[in-house]
Amino acid sequence: MKDKILIVDDNDVNRQMLARILQKQGYFIEEARNGIDALNQINDQAPDLVVLDVSMPGMDGFSVLEEIRKTRSQVELPVLILTVKQDSDDIVKGLKLGANDYLPKSYDFEVLFARVNSAIQISKFHSLLKQRNEVMEKELDMARLIQRKILPLGPPKIPELEIDSLYVPMDKLGGDYFDFFERKDSLDIFIADVSGHGVPGAFLASILKLSFNHLQSEYLPLNEIMTKLDRTIFDNGALGMFATAFWVRINLISKKIYFCNAGHRDLIIQNKKSGDIKELTTVGSPLGINYNMNQAAPFHVNSHQLISGDRIILCTDGVLEAMNENSEVYETNRWKDFLTININTPLPQMSERLLEDLIDFRGKNTFSDDLTWVIADFTG
Repeated sequence: MKDKILIVDDNDVNRQMLARILQKQGYFIEEARNGIDALNQINDQAPDLVVLDVSMPGMDGFSVLEEIRKTRSQVELPVLILTVKQDSDDIVKGLKLGANDYLPKSYDFEVLFARVNSAIQISKFHSLLKQRNEVMEKELDMARLIQRKILPLGPPKIPELEIDSLYVPMDKLGGDYFDFFERKDSLDIFIADVSGHGVPGAFLASILKLSFNHLQSEYLPLNEIMTKLDRTIFDNGALGMFATAFWVRINLISKKIYFCNAGHRDLIIQNKKSGDIKELTTVGSPLGINYNMNQAAPFHVNSHQLISGDRIILCTDGVLEAMNENSEVYETNRWKDFLTININTPLPQMSERLLEDLIDFRGKNTFSDDLTWVIADFTG
């Protein structure tokens, strides 16, 4: 299909001569003798380019250009203005109003062809880029829905535990992951934070999901599970990618928790009766780092005896490292105060209040990292 050019000029001789020149170059030409006619044709004919004389009686070219830019950007409809002199104020005024380029009326044919072709091609490239971005956005929306399906539909229902979670990805695709696995006498809680965001982070989070499901069938000690995950991340992640992770296993018979850390944020135990806060961890590097450095350092397991009223909290660093406009960090300014103030807040209101407090702290409802936390109240 031929590219369509609308030539707007009140001078019949000039307009028709320019039309013949461009027709010989293979363009389809429409003509307008005044500004009103030009605007009508733009709405009806949808040209690919407008060549616009700025000096016309009645509605001049500048007024036409202003009207065009109210509804169409420079990318959507390029406009070349025709001026009497190359160095005239008309050029500056036209460019400020949104003209893409200019042509002196005493134009050289090669310059004319080059500027017309350039304006049309740039517009086409931007249109193609917009279409591809729209396709990509639709695909990301689909990927986001798929990724949400790898997360738990809801918390496990266990008499001794009330559980809730919060998951807010920074982008359409997030790099955080958490999951539960319930057995007759135990509950496993797993949380991970993949380095990076978007598609790479979401891909590695999906790998963790598959590995989590597979390893649960073996019921291995936690340190052996972490070792296997370490190798999985190294084998499947891009160079330099890693994941921090924390695994908690709650024995529902002995009321004891066993935990193993892979470079993740500490497990927090807050007793709702005394208010005491304990931070529990073990030595362990992020998943993918040990094998990457060819050191294969062991992961360790530790334990803690739960008592009635204990609140179990796991989160990713998107929560703790959230910053406000003064570069203050949530962890050092409000985190423990938040836990203390809300010590008797029931679930799931606790998760709702956390998100509200983070938004209030940052002064905006967008974040620079994924937010994930899992919270459980032990009543046994």
